Amino acid sequence: MQAMWNKDKSIGKVLFIVEGSHTEPYILKKLFCGLLDYQVETIRRPHSYSVYNAKSNPSSRIFVINTKQSNIKSIKKDDEYLNNLYVELIETYGFDVDHSAVYYLFDRDIQSNTDKEFIRNLLGELKNSRENEDYLRQGILLLSYPSIESFTLSNFDDNCFNLCYKLGADLKHHLDNNKMNHQRITAETLCLATERMIRSLSEIGVDFIIDRIGEDNQTIFDYEEEHYYKNGTFKSLSLFASVLIDLGIIDFS
Repeated sequence: MQAMWNKDKSIGKVLFIVEGSHTEPYILKKLFCGLLDYQVETIRRPHSYSVYNAKSNPSSRIFVINTKQSNIKSIKKDDEYLNNLYVELIETYGFDVDHSAVYYLFDRDIQSNTDKEFIRNLLGELKNSRENEDYLRQGILLLSYPSIESFTLSNFDDNCFNLCYKLGADLKHHLDNNKMNHQRITAETLCLATERMIRSLSEIGVDFIIDRIGEDNQTIFDYEEEHYYKNGTFKSLSLFASVLIDLGIIDFS
């Protein structure tokens, strides 16, 4: 199965809710501005708004906001900060959240995201980018083990899934030492990263189907938790490439 880049794909409105205020926005800007020529807007703590590659009436409009705290509980249903941000997106920036694809990008960080049962349940609830029957908002929760740097690694290392780390800082150190930087990501490396993600999932026993991602995410979570319990590390894996498949930016032949 070979991944193919669809650079002319119109994706409409897309909202990313991310944990970090630096790495995730930089990667998303690199991808959607640098490689796809879309308009990208960001709100980073504390409410600092920026727009990149501004266009008149953009057919593809990406909004990136980061949560108040680096904790996955920031996206629970009754979180006032997130609710207020949704209102701000609609009323101040004219961004129709209700008709957008929504993705939540978080790290499986054992230091800040400590409630395993909460995370596992949330993975089963946030499983469709545009509609979730049992949840107040649409959206898919996509974890990176141990951190978003696993996505960068998957762009450059064919053996990425067999590399194991306890913390994102450990993985970042490996990237720095090997000069693997998100600025070097290209359309070609993104296709490779997507293929590697699917191959890694098959090793877990998951046959990747985007419409079944809620159930599969729980299987992946349990696998990684078991690996951490036995070894004290996570196998390097990011589910971010699922976004590219869900939006039709990457297809398969």
